Amino acid sequence: MKNKLKKTGIILLSFSFLVACNKDKFATVPQIKFISLSPNSWSADNTSLSGPKLKFQITDREGDLGWQNDAPSYVYIRLSRDITEPYDSLRFPSMQLADPSNLNAEVEVDIAAALPPPHFPRPYMDTIFFDVYVKDRANNQSNILRTPEPFFYYTP
Repeated sequence: MKNKLKKTGIILLSFSFLVACNKDKFATVPQIKFISLSPNSWSADNTSLSGPKLKFQITDREGDLGWQNDAPSYVYIRLSRDITEPYDSLRFPSMQLADPSNLNAEVEVDIAAALPPPHFPRPYMDTIFFDVYVKDRANNQSNILRTPEPFFYYTP
């Protein structure tokens, strides 16, 4: 009898472990994970047509992100040192080519519009970390990620 109870306990424990490990990795609330910020430095007088790019991995069960039929979703970003300031909203890139169900994609966003105005007096170098999150069209807010690597912003 003791052996039978022991075997039953082991089977139940194994089954619950398998069920716990098999959870759906796609949730209704979007989840984001930092990939890169490139380049990691920028000058306020840069005349390039595109700015630094923030790249992150996103998962979402419904994939209701991007712009669809004038229904927007945004990437929200702010300088991590300015926690009392509101987030800037940047247009979410097009997701038309992605399969909307169980979305698992890399997203790249130009963050030039979120950079602070040039600092006076000059020259000046600022070390910046960013806080970032997204909201889908159902208004579900993702986790907030903080860029793990510093971004160097120069005002020549």
